[in-house]
Amino acid sequence: MRALNLAFIIGTAGSGKTELTASFTRWLELQGEDVLAVNLDPGAITVPYPANVDVRDYITVEEVMERYGLGPNGGLVYACDMMIEIIDKLAREIESFDPDLVILDTPGQMELFAFRDIGVRIAEGLSDEPKGIVYLFDTTYCRNPLNYVMNMFIASAIANRFLLPLIPILSKSDLLSDEEREEIQRWSEDPTLLQDAVGREVSEMDRVISQDMMEIINRLGMEFSPIPVSSKTYMGFTELYAELSRVFVEGERFTQ
Repeated sequence: MRALNLAFIIGTAGSGKTELTASFTRWLELQGEDVLAVNLDPGAITVPYPANVDVRDYITVEEVMERYGLGPNGGLVYACDMMIEIIDKLAREIESFDPDLVILDTPGQMELFAFRDIGVRIAEGLSDEPKGIVYLFDTTYCRNPLNYVMNMFIASAIANRFLLPLIPILSKSDLLSDEEREEIQRWSEDPTLLQDAVGREVSEMDRVISQDMMEIINRLGMEFSPIPVSSKTYMGFTELYAELSRVFVEGERFTQ
């Protein structure tokens, strides 16, 4: 059996995780890669890709709400916690397809997967093979320099919680002008420019908070240069593919 390479798609609600999973999986198939899309969101109503492995085949939020008399939030939390009980079944399903690359669409509410023990346990339980994270910086918010710093901080926390390679991307980049993309690129290259931009946009208190977050990011040794990506236009897919290839297979193709 060939090695499985698992890429978890993580980002804040509305950042475009599901759209990226659908679009990037189709694009990878066109490149001749043997790729499998997996849905790990028990609260998803529909997904715009053929999820050959789907947690909803075992657990749905609606069923949990009805069975335990829970509201939507409680049902989602409990459904995510229940996923650990079926992790072996999901792992066997994934292995049965014998793909070279697995793209895993994680729950819409990021904190349920990224900042609770269940996320790490699922990542560890699915496979002992190489794993990594694609973290989505949401363009909608990252035009604001303070929000950009906050996304860097969140991504740093996720990387250190999972202890996996993390590839940052700037999702929905087709919504940005060339000038906005270039400005964000300059922020990633020069922290001084980013801090100056924060200082022009926010109050003194927020500026201090931003400085504290950037200091922690630096102490953790994290650096971010998110790849501008668009699930609509395929912008940045070649660069994302190259980075995944570098992380997992030393720059080679996944499917030989």
